[in-house]
Amino acid sequence: MKHIVDLESWERRGNYTFFRDHLNAWYSVTTELDCTESYEQSKQTGRSFFLRYLYAALRAANEVPAFRYRMDAQGQIVWYDTVDIITPIALPSGNFCTVRIPYQVDFDEFAARAEHLIQENARSGDPYGVEQSIFASGEYDIVHLSAVPRLYFTAMTYTSYRIGQGCTHPLMTAGKAISRAERWVMPFSVYVNHAFVDGSHLSTFFEKMQSFLSSPLDRMSSSANKEGALG
Repeated sequence: MKHIVDLESWERRGNYTFFRDHLNAWYSVTTELDCTESYEQSKQTGRSFFLRYLYAALRAANEVPAFRYRMDAQGQIVWYDTVDIITPIALPSGNFCTVRIPYQVDFDEFAARAEHLIQENARSGDPYGVEQSIFASGEYDIVHLSAVPRLYFTAMTYTSYRIGQGCTHPLMTAGKAISRAERWVMPFSVYVNHAFVDGSHLSTFFEKMQSFLSSPLDRMSSSANKEGALG
């Protein structure tokens, strides 16, 4: 559900008005995440490592309120109760399709839904069909994650959506997992609007994502989540 923010009483009014007239208020941060537990669990169980970190990123974004603020087409500040994730999926043809996966707290439910949607969207042959649908609706209750599993990177830049507007929603990029000192690590970049997201919010996001990557799969079931096992 979308909520319109009252700018006059909003606690970030000063932040927003400061960055409102910047040529581009968006910035990106790249870090390295320890993915040892999730990577090895995925290999041992045959589960998708890609879906594992996709889930971790989406859940972390939903648990940090700053990641759910947007500016709509009318220039209003809006806030969503939850956000979904869109991600490009490589196809055997060499092309790709983009899939929108709804947020689910339970990992098994998220993964099952994701696998079904990937199969369905792969048949459409339209790489930007999901984005066009979102553009048409004007509702940006999403985050975007691109995966480059063959590339390890140390920095990332992003395209601008319009002149003077970096984007409408956070963008993320996940890179190649590599072995280092008997651990597995992966680069991860996030691109956010400084009017909504400060460094402290990014720190919390990365801490949460790291926690979800390090947790056993059985701790991400519905019963475990209801007990607050992951906070």
